[in-house]
Amino acid sequence: MDLTIIENLANQLDIHLERYQKLIDFLNDERHCLLGLDLDGLLRISQHKERVATGITESIRQLTEYVDQASLMLGLPEDQTPTLAEVAALCPKPYDNRLNDGAIKLARLKNVISMENEANRHFIDYSLGLINESLNVLTGADQIKADGYQKDGKKDKSVKKALPTKLSKEV
Repeated sequence: MDLTIIENLANQLDIHLERYQKLIDFLNDERHCLLGLDLDGLLRISQHKERVATGITESIRQLTEYVDQASLMLGLPEDQTPTLAEVAALCPKPYDNRLNDGAIKLARLKNVISMENEANRHFIDYSLGLINESLNVLTGADQIKADGYQKDGKKDKSVKKALPTKLSKEV
């Protein structure tokens, strides 16, 4: 059995895991920039995150190719792409452990990325809410305006009073 394909798969998985770890590092840096209101840092991190995301997309494509090749070599059905765990189950040692460990680590990294993204999103939403409230206070939009009256309480002559509606017994 030629193990080159499985070795390539394991190496590509390592590259993929490194890219996910870089993304987590950038998400942590992004939160620090958000807390410090460092707009230049946010722009820089955004560019880094975009490059890492492009790399992740490319490594997913390469991983899929290697998984398909390995599954053919290992005799798995061709109708669908198997999971890393399914491929690892048929691989010889030490590749079985390496692929299983990589699959577990990948699932954990994806979970951490999801939580980091969610935390950053909540912080941004909260900050935007504070900014919106501050703008409302500064512009006076936070004051309740009663129909027919101006902000200072004087009657607004430009508002025409609606005639009362006549109700019928039939509804």
